[in-house]
Amino acid sequence: MASYGGVLRRSAAVIERARDGARRTRKALARFARPQSFAAPHDAEAAAVRAVRNLRSFRLHYAILLWVLLLASLFPRRRATMLFLMAASKIALFCGALLKAFPNSALLGRIVDRRLAAALLLAMIGVELVMTRAVPQFLLAMAIGVPLVLLHAVFRVRDDLTASGQEAAGAGGGALGPISEKKEDLELGSG
Repeated sequence: MASYGGVLRRSAAVIERARDGARRTRKALARFARPQSFAAPHDAEAAAVRAVRNLRSFRLHYAILLWVLLLASLFPRRRATMLFLMAASKIALFCGALLKAFPNSALLGRIVDRRLAAALLLAMIGVELVMTRAVPQFLLAMAIGVPLVLLHAVFRVRDDLTASGQEAAGAGGGALGPISEKKEDLELGSG
């Protein structure tokens, strides 16, 4: 009887972690395309800092966008390739979900390495695209998707630093000058 209680508590913890992950995903999707979160960068360095930070923060969103564009470019003529890519993505998602659901599992950690699984998946997808002669569709999807991703990464402002807040801090001078410099230093350091 005591072992059943332990199993129930562990499964409840897994369910609670999954709920928290779903909440974080929903909040991240809401933040991803909020219209008031976009502004032009002041200079090239600010654009580069924003791009690196946003590429790190939204890498899953960007990957999903590129994946959807690739699948859409394959749809009219290459349905078999599209189905293969969808099956490969399901396998990758299943491996990722297992690793996320059971992060402390020694057996799972030995069997499934995240980087190795991703490398094998990408190699398998690359070979399949070449064998089915779907490379032009891949290049078309990347030609459309990569500029969209870069534009979003460059123009997306952090939620706690709005354009009006930065301009007000910079225009105040005096006591507010070091504060705005400190925010920029934190932005550079936190990535």
